Amino acid sequence: MFAIVSGCTGAVTRHPVSRITTTTGPRFVTTTAKRTIAAAPVLPGPDVQRLLNDERRTYGSPGALAVVQIGDRHWFVSSGTADTQGTEITSRTRFRIASITKPLVAALVLDAASRHELSLDDVVNELLPGLLRPDQPITVRMLLNHTSGVFDEASDGNPGTDVKRLNNPQLRNQARQLLARRRAGQRVVYSDQLLVALAETHPRYFAPGTSYHYSRTDYQLAAMVLEHVTHSSLSTLMSTRIAGPLGLRHTTLAPADLGSPELRGYGPNRTPGELVDLTDDLTLFGNGGSGGVMATADDILIILRAIVSGRLLPAVQVDDMKTATVQSKNLYGLGLITYHLTCGVFYGHEGGVAGTASIAIVSNRGDMGAVIALNWRGSRDPQLPALADKLLCT
Repeated sequence: MFAIVSGCTGAVTRHPVSRITTTTGPRFVTTTAKRTIAAAPVLPGPDVQRLLNDERRTYGSPGALAVVQIGDRHWFVSSGTADTQGTEITSRTRFRIASITKPLVAALVLDAASRHELSLDDVVNELLPGLLRPDQPITVRMLLNHTSGVFDEASDGNPGTDVKRLNNPQLRNQARQLLARRRAGQRVVYSDQLLVALAETHPRYFAPGTSYHYSRTDYQLAAMVLEHVTHSSLSTLMSTRIAGPLGLRHTTLAPADLGSPELRGYGPNRTPGELVDLTDDLTLFGNGGSGGVMATADDILIILRAIVSGRLLPAVQVDDMKTATVQSKNLYGLGLITYHLTCGVFYGHEGGVAGTASIAIVSNRGDMGAVIALNWRGSRDPQLPALADKLLCT
């Protein structure tokens, strides 16, 4: 059964100061109940605010935001700015959640399994013949827990050189055209078929099912399988099976939404001390399955709490998502990473793409959680699990 929820919103203004707001009351309500939020007071919040300020300044990030849920207390915290022009960070500020998308895709796959549209033991090549080389069968479950051995083109590959090894002339021509357009400064998005084909020019990391290696290609494939068996796009499934039933209006997927989030993403420029805007580099997004969601922190916390606490899936499937594989040293399950914080076991995922680093993490019952994002990625990325521990446990 789906629960209807609502996130806090606020107007966008300019030239912010660091701030913290708080509300009380449950975050989930039924379709018949109404939740009234009084005007959120501006509070000093020295501990939570100081921690976020320190993290942002340590890594030189223009801005940072966080939502923290502990019982019926809910905080939204911001530090710095959403961009280098001074745009204020508010509870309505969206960011690219990157690989935090993976628990959402995994939940959609399990949702499809609960409706008998697929099985986690289905072999990918039997569902989508010719997509992968057939010598070693790979199941849907192996994609979700990264035990497939499929090469991670987005992290370890080089499309500029891998294109020469493509056997399919149509995909080879497509890749060359996209590479030329990108070199000319145009904005391009590689198709999911092309990303998988480029990955398949490399050998497997290992025999499927025998070990663990995080691979973004796994979730490109999972989304392709999902779209095939449901006859719906991943964007439509996100809207109709997750965002819509939860009453969320600020969660979209690239593609189809190729717009920009308010929280711009930055990386180091070649000129020391300068930043380069990476927000709209969507080249390796494919079908969005490995990291295409854009949302507010409140929306993501609501979604993750709904997944982990069993509001979106039957309990047996939630347990399956939480159960980490031995191959991953008992850390990665079906789209969920297990985090052992000082105050207990939490589940969630980290994200890093296009100049933005983030994490979403919730407790087993969903009564505690945090979503954090900084608009900076460099040679030394923020240690967000440690920051989440401080925000939630101390």
